[in-house]
Amino acid sequence: MTPLKHLLAALACGLMTATAWANPHRLDDSLSHTVPPNVQMQWLPLTPGQSYAGGMEAWVRVNIRINTRDWMGRSGRIYMVLPRDEASTIEAVWTTQGRLQPGRLVSGERTLVFAGTIPGATLEDQMQVRLRSNADWTSNSRRLNFHFELDVD
Repeated sequence: MTPLKHLLAALACGLMTATAWANPHRLDDSLSHTVPPNVQMQWLPLTPGQSYAGGMEAWVRVNIRINTRDWMGRSGRIYMVLPRDEASTIEAVWTTQGRLQPGRLVSGERTLVFAGTIPGATLEDQMQVRLRSNADWTSNSRRLNFHFELDVD
């Protein structure tokens, strides 16, 4: 076998192994909601010596309610996911009431918010979320499609 074929075979084996370990299941969080229901991004204030706007920001409270009925008693990790935004990079930073982990997430990524045994039929918490974007935020109305995924151990 040529060195290139060895490399391709090794890559294919590595991809199959990575795929075998990844088992994300999208969770139903349709009962989650934001307070207020709609939030307006505001320009960040200029700092001394700054000649251009540094971006936009908004704060929102999110009442999280994730349906975990099918996974009760199973061990796993729950991730919050923010799909890539084609127009701007979005950053979310949040605190919680303690059921879920506080954290930070940038569009196009996912981050761990819960690890352990799923305790019951629903997983609930409240997040205080700060959303930030670059100055290239161009929309007055845009839906951010956060969702949750479970990787079962």
